[in-house]
Amino acid sequence: EPRLGLGAVAAAPPAFAAAQPGAAAMADSYRRSLRCSASRSAAAPACVDAVLEMTGDLLCIRTMHVSYTDRHGLRRQCSQTGYSVKIFLPASVTDIEVSFSVVGGAVVHQVDRSQRDMPWVRSPSGNPVVEVFKYPTPPEHLQFFVRGPSLHSYVAGVDERQRGESLLEMVSRDFHCARTLHVSYTDSTGARQHFSGTGYNVTCHLPSSARDVEVTFAVLGGRPVNKIDRRDPSLPWVQDANGQRLPEIFLYATCPPCAQYEIRGPPWQTYISQVYEQISRSSLAGEIPASDSCGGLREREDGRELFDVVPHAVPAIGGIIGLSTPHSEFLLPPEVLLFEPRATEIHHRGESDKRGTRLIFLNTPLADFETAALREFRQLLAKRDIIAAASDPMPRCIETHALRMLQSCKYDAAKAADMMKTCIAERVRRLPIAEADVLEDLRNGFIYWHGRDRHCRPCLVIRLDRLGEMARDKERAVRTVIFALEYALRFAMVPGRVENWVVIVDLQNVLSIVSPLHIASMSRTAAAIGTTLEKVYCGRMVWIKIVNMPGNGVLSRAVNSLIPSEKKDKISLPDDPAAALRDSFESNQLEQRYGGTAPDLGPEETYPFHFFPNPRGEVARHSPPSEQVDAGTEDASVTASGSSSNEHCEAEDCSMHEWTSLAFHEGASWDRSFPAVQERWVEAAAGASLTPQAAAALAQVADAEAQPCRSMSQWMELMNPEALSTQCTMRPYSRSFIGEMQQEALHEESTPGDAATGCAQEDVSEVEDTPASRLPEFDQLSQASAWSLSWPWASCSLAACQ
Repeated sequence: EPRLGLGAVAAAPPAFAAAQPGAAAMADSYRRSLRCSASRSAAAPACVDAVLEMTGDLLCIRTMHVSYTDRHGLRRQCSQTGYSVKIFLPASVTDIEVSFSVVGGAVVHQVDRSQRDMPWVRSPSGNPVVEVFKYPTPPEHLQFFVRGPSLHSYVAGVDERQRGESLLEMVSRDFHCARTLHVSYTDSTGARQHFSGTGYNVTCHLPSSARDVEVTFAVLGGRPVNKIDRRDPSLPWVQDANGQRLPEIFLYATCPPCAQYEIRGPPWQTYISQVYEQISRSSLAGEIPASDSCGGLREREDGRELFDVVPHAVPAIGGIIGLSTPHSEFLLPPEVLLFEPRATEIHHRGESDKRGTRLIFLNTPLADFETAALREFRQLLAKRDIIAAASDPMPRCIETHALRMLQSCKYDAAKAADMMKTCIAERVRRLPIAEADVLEDLRNGFIYWHGRDRHCRPCLVIRLDRLGEMARDKERAVRTVIFALEYALRFAMVPGRVENWVVIVDLQNVLSIVSPLHIASMSRTAAAIGTTLEKVYCGRMVWIKIVNMPGNGVLSRAVNSLIPSEKKDKISLPDDPAAALRDSFESNQLEQRYGGTAPDLGPEETYPFHFFPNPRGEVARHSPPSEQVDAGTEDASVTASGSSSNEHCEAEDCSMHEWTSLAFHEGASWDRSFPAVQERWVEAAAGASLTPQAAAALAQVADAEAQPCRSMSQWMELMNPEALSTQCTMRPYSRSFIGEMQQEALHEESTPGDAATGCAQEDVSEVEDTPASRLPEFDQLSQASAWSLSWPWASCSLAACQ
């Protein structure tokens, strides 16, 4: 599709609405948006007069760079990275410059937004021109819409408005006809106001106080735009009981900060193909710590708008929304973030040259036969018109799962395509799932996460005797299972490092739920859960242990004898669960009923899910390789000096999940099936958290240097570099990282207020919170003798932004 340019000018009062030169679909807005380090609350401080906002699509992660002259005449710089980011500036700054880059180093170049196809602007010598926006004084609110892949990102539109205004925008995705945007709303006086603007791209600025907002569309000439079902890939028309098409009407009790409507189709079949609505931060204020969080802290959850789209555009992970229950404070510790899998953890038994053995699929190099299988799969999808060309992006909901599906189907492309349909039917159509909708079932204790094994893999516990009414309600059971599994994928996994889980199925008292009257419904429920685990989430389970089988061990021994020898290390029915699990877990990771030291959980205690510190154990962290898990296995991750490949891992009792994003947990498949496919991920991969093995492989593929991530300071530089260069408050992660920050603080000068940070001065206490004033606290924390202290939310002031 062509990149969009200027359509017709909207017929509206200049102060109220205007057609913009170019437009971009705003995707993932405010989800994971990064707050400026000066902001101490969910809303902009009263002393801040300028808001700079970048809203991007999901093709890559970008950085907005801002430089300006502060009130002391000093030149300052700050930046934010993410899909959608926001920076607040004080009114006293001047000579503002705004530019953009893609994570990995590519700069965003200028396009001519006055033309429909938006060609690149080139210098007299023929080179592309870097896009830089300059403002002598700060505007109240600037929003930049950035689109395109990593190597071809561009600013498709710029909206300037007052800080008390909201944006409604109609974006034409073709040029078959001109369309009209109709908006009506009730203003602060209670009077009903109306607006209409006609063109290809029409923008309407509403006062944020507007309520009872109604948005409709029409084709030039009067034909209304009718409603379609955007959740169905075939996009059918929505009809009433008489078969009449319903008009497309959007109603809002209060005006959203920003809403964009993509419109397309010929005059007689025009429809709204996508809707992007920005979430007001005030609605999340109760869920986000205001005074105890860093400027780079991520949103706690993903927005519903990510999943209210056509199935092929649904993210590959996530889809659980409305999370009000606190996460475990040990959900994603640095030890897991920096875990370096060995050969036996990347491939089953370390057999990398054997088909069907891969366990780690993302952010890691693929074998030639796997690349060939992906090429064949892409060609089949193109032949079936699922994608336009074999080198085009696959549906987002399965792109990172494609190789898993192929391996599960023994590399049969046709069977993998059928599995893709099953994934869409069983997972995508049920998303998003709100916590409130499954909370009661989660607290039945039927399925829950409890700790990690020594390979940092989360442990899923299934207690069939707690199914209760879900045993006869297939849909309730499947939604609960999907919520639990998506929770792990979204918050507990690390692509390229930890991608699998282990399962304990407890059959204790299972006969109590079996009733001859409900055999049929229970069979359907069991089959649906089996399909979910086997096909929708294929390639995730490393092993499953079925414990407490009825029959005093006779039945379990009989079933064990029927399991093929090559499957016994994946499926087993141990007579003594404690003995069978002892070699896989630290004792604090298991409930006492399974041989651990953690208390046994009642049904209502299983959610929120339980995670614990130090899953690998002190012995595994500090012993030589021969004494570690998988003893005797040599691989490239063990150094010549005999030290463990995980010697840089930091066992810690705090979780970093609030610093990660959906894109971080989604990862990327290093698919080299076509040059265009490789081009889409290779640059972003250089900015990812990579193991040494993956970094070395990427350097060969990309012919560029790629650095492995082996410490928390490196990880923070990748995920949120501003946290290392901006005065803010943040949660400490580990003794070693605190020591690094302490050393940096000793060599940095920090000046109070906006002169030091480029942000507004808020109160005297924050101004006086310098690195020097915090050194005693640093000393106290860095000298802690135990790894498993319960860190409070503590404040630390880092070096000033340079």
